[in-house]
Amino acid sequence: MKRRPRILMVVLFSASYLAALWWVFTRSAPLVNARPVTIRVAHWQIEKGPPEGFAAVIRRYEELNPRVKVEQVAVPGPVYRQWVRTNLTGGTATDLVEFAYWLQGMNDVPVRYFEPLTRAMNEPNPYNRGTEMAKVPWRLTFADGLYFMLSQSPEIGQIYGATLSQGSSRLFCNRELLEKITGTPAAAPATLVDFRRLCAQVADYSRRTGHIVRPLAGAYSNVQWLADYVMFGTATRMSLELDREGYLGRAPWQAQSDYLRGRWTYRRPELRAGLALLREMTQQMRPGFTQLSRDDAIQEFVRGEALFIYSGTYDATSLKQLAAFPVQAMRLPQPTQDDPVVGPYIMGRYQDGGLGTGFEMYLNKDSPHKAEAVDFLHFLTSVEGGQLFMDHSGWLSSVRGVRVPPELEINRPTSDGFSGGFQYIGVGASSTMSFWQHFNLLVGPQGSVDKFVEAVETGLRKQVTADLRMEIHTFLDASRAVDSEIMAMSALNRLRAPDPERDLRQRTLACNQTLSEINAYQAAWVLEHHGEKQP
Repeated sequence: MKRRPRILMVVLFSASYLAALWWVFTRSAPLVNARPVTIRVAHWQIEKGPPEGFAAVIRRYEELNPRVKVEQVAVPGPVYRQWVRTNLTGGTATDLVEFAYWLQGMNDVPVRYFEPLTRAMNEPNPYNRGTEMAKVPWRLTFADGLYFMLSQSPEIGQIYGATLSQGSSRLFCNRELLEKITGTPAAAPATLVDFRRLCAQVADYSRRTGHIVRPLAGAYSNVQWLADYVMFGTATRMSLELDREGYLGRAPWQAQSDYLRGRWTYRRPELRAGLALLREMTQQMRPGFTQLSRDDAIQEFVRGEALFIYSGTYDATSLKQLAAFPVQAMRLPQPTQDDPVVGPYIMGRYQDGGLGTGFEMYLNKDSPHKAEAVDFLHFLTSVEGGQLFMDHSGWLSSVRGVRVPPELEINRPTSDGFSGGFQYIGVGASSTMSFWQHFNLLVGPQGSVDKFVEAVETGLRKQVTADLRMEIHTFLDASRAVDSEIMAMSALNRLRAPDPERDLRQRTLACNQTLSEINAYQAAWVLEHHGEKQP
């Protein structure tokens, strides 16, 4: 009797052991990566959508390239700047890194830590074979031709990254709540007057029902996007007036120079009007919104406590998945030329979103696998890769030739209006910090345009001077970075047989370096004659 239980135990143990072996060798991930090359990609887009989009692209890429493993590293946005600088400085950064020209206080990073992709951008993307983009240079396969990457490059003429998506800022509406408040399947507000009327209806609904609803979900980040939109419209005429060079926009160093030369201040009527409208709009948010995060605003909206949320289209996927009601994206109503607050300064309809592409991926200079990293970037921004990313993330692809579903058409950036190219929410790291540090004097219960303007103008000349010094430093750093390459190609042109490609590269770098130096010397002249003197 004792022998049978012992045999049964041996049989069960053996069966379990064999089942475990089958699982390890057929179903589980290998304990050691069998692929000889591993590249890593870091980004801060941890909303619903992008991680899934990346995962879909990686799966397909690894099918096509069995020797390469790709890992995505998702880093929370609030710590991303510190994470990037720390890891780049310590030599532990990923092979591909998300970066953006608008990250405050990071102007020096590209030329120090990233490798330009300019040469590769002039060649077709190999993963576009068999598509309409097959013979098109990689740069021109992007919806904007990487114009904004070029215009914001610290080294004129160099392309430091490839973009993954395009989008805009939109007003997202709780359709069910809108119908409850208005009593009808009301259309979206078409003008700012319509929006003001709807805000009054929201206030009346809250009084009648006891269900407190705000017209706009509020958070510090959301009001930053709203400020960009409002100030862009009222500053367009002023920007075009200041644009003596004919660029149809102002670069930060130009806006800084204009300020130091007395060509604009926040006391100008156009900017005061924009600030007044911004205060009016923020009164439709819950008190204390400047202390709240972007996630707080999303939660307020999905709980049905706000009729609208103004955000980037990168939040569209999250909002649709989190909300228990239909979410409709629409364009924010614009003021007209008869508007009582900003009408005199509105040229007409203005652009409500940049036409550039974003979600920029940069190549780490110290990557041990540069060829594989660029190859993955090629696939990520190919027609096939762009389609996979968009289909699984809900974000518009930056790549031409990708089929956009009808429901995402509203997310496309538009060009049916004037563009002046600058918002004047600060003009550099120091002045922008000052703008937001004093923002409570504009939007607080006792705030006003006068209080804000007087506070922010105090010390602004010193801050703009510091910003312009940083711009000059960046220009010169970028110029010095290519000195050795220009001299080496000049020597090769003398010592070796002529090479048209090398000659073009040398002349392009030299021209771009000259432009960088011209900008630096122009800015230095302004600093010498109009800047705040250092003690």
